[in-house]
Amino acid sequence: MKYLIKSQKIIPGLFLIVGLLSSCTKDYQKINTDPNNPVTVPAIDIFTNAVQTSVDRQMGGWIQHTYLGVWCQQWCKVQYIDEDRYMPRDMSGEFQAPFINELKNLTIVITKAAAEKNDNLVAAAKILRAWTFMYVTDVWGDIPYSEALQGFSTNGILTPKYDSQSSIYADLLAQLEEANAALAGTTANFGSGDLIYGGDPVEWRKFANSLKLRLLNRCAGTPWSFTYNMVAPQAPVTTTPGAAALATADAEITTILGDPSTYPIFESNDDNAKVIYPGLPYRNPIFTALYTRTDQAISETMVNWLLARTDPRIHIYGQPTPNSVATPPLGYVGFQNGRGITSAPFPAVSLLGTKIAYTETSPLYALCYDEIQFIIAEHYKRVGNDAAAKAAYEAGIEASMARWGLDDGSTVSPTWGKSIITTGSTTYPVDYAAYLADPLVAWSGSDAHKYQLICEQRWAGMFGQGVQAYCEVRRTGFPERMFEYKLEGAYYPNLGLPVRVQYALSEDTYNTNNVAAARVAQNIEAINEGMFSTNGITSQMWWNTRKNPIPTETDVH
Repeated sequence: MKYLIKSQKIIPGLFLIVGLLSSCTKDYQKINTDPNNPVTVPAIDIFTNAVQTSVDRQMGGWIQHTYLGVWCQQWCKVQYIDEDRYMPRDMSGEFQAPFINELKNLTIVITKAAAEKNDNLVAAAKILRAWTFMYVTDVWGDIPYSEALQGFSTNGILTPKYDSQSSIYADLLAQLEEANAALAGTTANFGSGDLIYGGDPVEWRKFANSLKLRLLNRCAGTPWSFTYNMVAPQAPVTTTPGAAALATADAEITTILGDPSTYPIFESNDDNAKVIYPGLPYRNPIFTALYTRTDQAISETMVNWLLARTDPRIHIYGQPTPNSVATPPLGYVGFQNGRGITSAPFPAVSLLGTKIAYTETSPLYALCYDEIQFIIAEHYKRVGNDAAAKAAYEAGIEASMARWGLDDGSTVSPTWGKSIITTGSTTYPVDYAAYLADPLVAWSGSDAHKYQLICEQRWAGMFGQGVQAYCEVRRTGFPERMFEYKLEGAYYPNLGLPVRVQYALSEDTYNTNNVAAARVAQNIEAINEGMFSTNGITSQMWWNTRKNPIPTETDVH
């Protein structure tokens, strides 16, 4: 996980040899410098790589489409489905990769940009670094942080301690506050090498404060109880509220929302933090991974949720089944996560949508306006402002629809195949008012029900952002369906959803004492690879204070 610079050894006689060579060739060093492999490059060029690598990893990499996008039951595996059953693998590569790639490069960017007096780039790099570190700590919990990335010096720390998640969150919030202040009052573009905002410091400032809302909301607590209708014969389970891990979280959110000049946040989809892929050779990484494969499909949980609400996003997130294309009417069928069979019956299952997996120029999203609206809705519900919560909830739904081109009053056509192909003249209306009036969508009922509405709409809106969806599912306990039955093929029966991803085996080998101390500090259970909580409380993330039910009954249909 370290980036090491090897120390150079002084070879006896070297200076004599160099002296003899220089007498023959005065331009020896110039001639032997490879212009295609520069020793040093501008900070903005390194930043470009860090942006692409970090976004590709979280939204388009293995952790998304094979693990967490599946574990949050947005996607599913339809062949090679072991990971869908929570089968553990050595996560050394996934754990190490952010440190030896984007976090290493962002450290270099901050140092070089400071030397170049490019303060706006320094701030942007700190924001992206906070976004990346949040991913790592939310997936693994306590991680190397204060002593990480010290391998630039021969005296650097090679076996870093693991910092607590609470202390990491505190520093990430401080880093974002610092970046927000640094970007205040400036519009000076810091470089077109920025793939997200083209070097616009105004947009990066909005990103910083919107990311701060994500951090604060995650540790603000889930103050509601909810009864799950467990699969018979298991009796229903009523959960208790989850206390705020950070007592000041809602007060800090109030400060941000109450002072938009000091803390600007996303105001529309125009502010979304995203990377747009121009096409070959810079393709959307989901397309690159799946355009010749059919390993992933849309899950039954997601399909059924969308169909129950006549949600037009079904035509974006999935494709009609091949059987229904061949013999109309068109239909969508998801595959149930974690089945005990080896592969799905492909003609009868809906693959991922064309825009999601089969368009090489589709963007990937790091943070979106619709998520921010759902965060605001949840905050207002916690502090008792029902009207403001309703307005933000409905704005979040509309923003999610519009982000996929589903504007109010428009129509959407199903697509099928690995290119955008309309199926006959079949179109479906997009009607925001009708959707918001649907009994399963309408803002009504108890506070607990309204919290569920917010949480499930955020989960649906995050389609393709499996890392974040997995975090929200664990924190909130929604969608409820995920907690009401166990997977048929689960490698760990009667334990429910994993509460964390197991630590890297490489850390057990090379950083033995520190990773062992981290397990003890977090009360991680020694059994089941440390991925589960047998009582629903221990082993969980610092911010996951809610006890979710552990199903013991299997539902297969």
